[in-house]
Amino acid sequence: MEQELELVQMLPDSLDEHPGPLVVLPSATWGSSHKALPPDKGILYGSCVQRLGFSSGGLGQYVRVVNLDTRQYFRLNVKPIVRSRRENPFCYALPPGHYALINYEFAGGIQSSVESIRKHRNSQTLNRTRYLFTVRPGQLHYVGTWDFSQEFDPRFLDEKFTLDLVFQQKYPHLPLNQAQIVLPH
Repeated sequence: MEQELELVQMLPDSLDEHPGPLVVLPSATWGSSHKALPPDKGILYGSCVQRLGFSSGGLGQYVRVVNLDTRQYFRLNVKPIVRSRRENPFCYALPPGHYALINYEFAGGIQSSVESIRKHRNSQTLNRTRYLFTVRPGQLHYVGTWDFSQEFDPRFLDEKFTLDLVFQQKYPHLPLNQAQIVLPH
């Protein structure tokens, strides 16, 4: 007798039910010319391995996050427009708080895609369904390499030593040796 596998319907969590505003403009990146960490924000840096290569058409790719304390939504550009590298660094200043990754936005050819960033757990509790990290004011945070190359299977890797070599040259004023490692978990 042949048995069919049924797909398990994931229970919606609060971010599925209330994903925030339809449009969130991209956040401004943290510039390499800034000399001091802002006392009212935390700086986060990392890199992103994109889903698509040249088929992305040179369009940007984004990760939407929400500050769970303030309910502010941010859209982080993790692959700049007209850049064809598979992996790209990013650096942002964000208000302090506990953050959840919501979705990954990318384009393949002429079609735009939005993929939910969820853990493979059937729960309605955010700490069990979403990848979370914390930003503290006046501190530098290494958030890892966000690997979105496989559909619905994000990975968050600690490649700080390698990325710090790149950031040392591009961001000479960041105190990389003092960065807190806060990979989404």
